[in-house]
Amino acid sequence: MLIHRSSDTIHIAAPAKVNLFLEVLGKRPDGYHEVQTVLCPVSLFDQLTFESRAGGAIEFHVRFPWVAAPGTDGRRPPAGHDPAWDVPTDHRNLVVRAVRQVQQAVGTTQGCRIELTKNIPAAAGLGGGSSDTAAAVVASLLAWHRWDRQLALEICAAMGSDVPFFLGDETHFGLAAATGRGERCQLLPAEPPLDLLITHPPVGCSTSQVYLNYADGAPKRDFAKFVAACEAGDPKKIGAGLFNALQFAASQMTEWIDRQLQVYATCGAAHAILSGSGSSCFAVVDEPGCEARVRLAAAACGLPRVYRAQAWYGHSIEHQDA
Repeated sequence: MLIHRSSDTIHIAAPAKVNLFLEVLGKRPDGYHEVQTVLCPVSLFDQLTFESRAGGAIEFHVRFPWVAAPGTDGRRPPAGHDPAWDVPTDHRNLVVRAVRQVQQAVGTTQGCRIELTKNIPAAAGLGGGSSDTAAAVVASLLAWHRWDRQLALEICAAMGSDVPFFLGDETHFGLAAATGRGERCQLLPAEPPLDLLITHPPVGCSTSQVYLNYADGAPKRDFAKFVAACEAGDPKKIGAGLFNALQFAASQMTEWIDRQLQVYATCGAAHAILSGSGSSCFAVVDEPGCEARVRLAAAACGLPRVYRAQAWYGHSIEHQDA
């Protein structure tokens, strides 16, 4: 995440992520699945502004990427809105719940005003909700002068499997090899230059439903070999090794997975897969003309969103707040 402080206000750019590799090892006794995954932050950002205020109230506002109609505030979706922006705008949002957890953990009577500007679609496998949650934890701890990495990790792990990834570590923020249910992250030192195209269809995927649909039985891929390719920083080897064990399960739930992959294939993007549990797919590309072809093909088949992004690497929270 990218942090900027001005007085008692914290501004955070919260990045999306893609899964370059995702293997499912089996179901755990706690109901989650054991996974091996490589997470890559990308340059598609939500924006969170956190202003500390007296009193314990949390004032929360969400803005979406559309032009507001005259006489409206732009905070509520129009009728028949795109499910990409179907996120809670009240106390149910993980951002609010995370700040409540911070308040209780540090025993503060301080409250806040939070404004979240959404650019990362929901139910996409891009980690927008998880990134926003991590940003809220960091912003509240910094604004209230209570930064504690271990506490932040504990709260983030309790909020969701992908959330701890977005904290990075004490040295940097970047590629991570994650295990367990995805909450145990080891940051990788390499920063391979990856150019990506990301598509998102007019439907989302429920993570829980995709995992329910997942049928084990296929031979397991070599996680260590892929991690080594990432550590070597070779975009071609990374592209060739992309893998997602959930791709078939997600494709059984919506035809939009195969539609996206077909767009990439016909446009010359050879290395394309599902991100996370979907519904977004992405491709690692190395040819400038590919983007224009993908945008044309996406428009022709009704794909509403195409994002151009790069792997995004940043400084640690501690270095940014120094």
